[in-house]
Amino acid sequence: MTDLAKTFVILLLLFAACEPKEEEITSLVTRQVIPGELPDPSMIEVNGTYYATGSSNDWGPFYPIYQSKDLKNWDFVDYVFREKPDWTVNSFWAPELFYSNGKFYCYYTARRVDGVSCIGVASTDDISKGFEDHGVIIEWGNEAIDAFVYQEEEELYITWKAYGLTEDKPIQLLGSKLSKDGLSLEGDAFEVLTAEADSWEKGGIEGQTILKRDGYLYMLYSGNACCGANCDYQVGVARAKTMEGPWEKYEGNPILVGNESWKCPGHGTALQKADDWFYLYHAYPASGFPNIGRTVLLSQIEWNQGNGWPYFKAETDRGLLIEDFRDEFEGDELNAIWRFDVGTGNASYEVSDGKLELKVEGEGVFPAFLGINPAVASGTFETVVSRNGDALQSLTFYATRDNNLGLGVKGDSLILWKQSGGNWEELVKLKLEPSDQIHLRAQMKEGKEFDFAYSLDGESWTGLPEKVQGDNLAWWSWGMKAGVSVKAESGSKDQTGWFEKFEVRY
Repeated sequence: MTDLAKTFVILLLLFAACEPKEEEITSLVTRQVIPGELPDPSMIEVNGTYYATGSSNDWGPFYPIYQSKDLKNWDFVDYVFREKPDWTVNSFWAPELFYSNGKFYCYYTARRVDGVSCIGVASTDDISKGFEDHGVIIEWGNEAIDAFVYQEEEELYITWKAYGLTEDKPIQLLGSKLSKDGLSLEGDAFEVLTAEADSWEKGGIEGQTILKRDGYLYMLYSGNACCGANCDYQVGVARAKTMEGPWEKYEGNPILVGNESWKCPGHGTALQKADDWFYLYHAYPASGFPNIGRTVLLSQIEWNQGNGWPYFKAETDRGLLIEDFRDEFEGDELNAIWRFDVGTGNASYEVSDGKLELKVEGEGVFPAFLGINPAVASGTFETVVSRNGDALQSLTFYATRDNNLGLGVKGDSLILWKQSGGNWEELVKLKLEPSDQIHLRAQMKEGKEFDFAYSLDGESWTGLPEKVQGDNLAWWSWGMKAGVSVKAESGSKDQTGWFEKFEVRY
């Protein structure tokens, strides 16, 4: 080989070495990793695969599970529960995944029929096939929520938030040893941290996660109001040599606060990947705040070489994950992305012949609703309604059974409606020309403003003059859903609606 040829080869190798590679996760990026709403995320790593889940609030199925190989790209797996455990009623919060000796565990919060929040536990050998519930593991006064399990050498420990609903005691994080099978407490509970009324955490503390580094246990925890328009959530840190303490709070707390893009960050899980530590947590997108709810972010944890405490750098925002959605109701099973309201328990459905059949069970006081989590605050939503019977079949935006709005068809009428605090109002009512089906469309802006239109053929659209304000769609603990609903008069025989597609374009 000539000297010129050798030089050319060397140059090629140098250029190849400098060629941009697949983007790495870096500390300079705040990255949304799972689209849509998923508060209180938990994450584990098992044999090179990462698994994550988060709160369902009052929406079933319960606790969606995602998996990833690289912490950037996540795929839906299944739900922890397709049906709610027998002891539970609602408020399905803060699931915490744990893995030990070939078995997956989920420690989760829910309310009993008496209104008391308790922590239950479920397990499975195969995370893709659902969990078996083992019932309540922690009952502590009126509230035990936000479990986190940590293994310190041979001992298993569980920590949780207590006294949040008790006026005469300060909010605390408590801990206890766990049995080796992870299904019961052992020994006496002990105090881990107590919220300080004269500090940044005056609104309470919760949502803890524990990691070990350089001989210390570090606990990232969240403080103040987690949710809603008046939230002020932030993240602090404490450390100790052992689980039972004493725990020392960092003088530089809080270490993670909101910014122009993300509001009220917190309640997450810390996890090591190679030599780096990452924090998976939730925050409200500023766009559509708070109607769209809290989504999942990932940031890298940095370490102060001078004092050993963790911190988060000023970061660049990667923005929201955006992916259009279309469901033509093919096959005989509903797409797993659809959710239902646990509080009403009045919806039954069937998918066949390219249609979704949605039925109101019972007296039809509340609309039967199926919905999805909008990915972002602005987009166009469409559905096609088959005109049958006198039940109101609607394209619907839904926060709670008492707070929703939409455009629907009832008999020969088109009705634009809004329900606020349970008060139903017909904003526009028009008589329709005869047709077998009608197309309904809504354009949503910032999760709060809606323009509706309809079409008899899906091509020529007629807009409604009334612009609807979604001031009734901000709920304190979850974001509004977009979907379809059926509402029938009490005692009516017509309680079923048929929908031929549902589409979202962002």
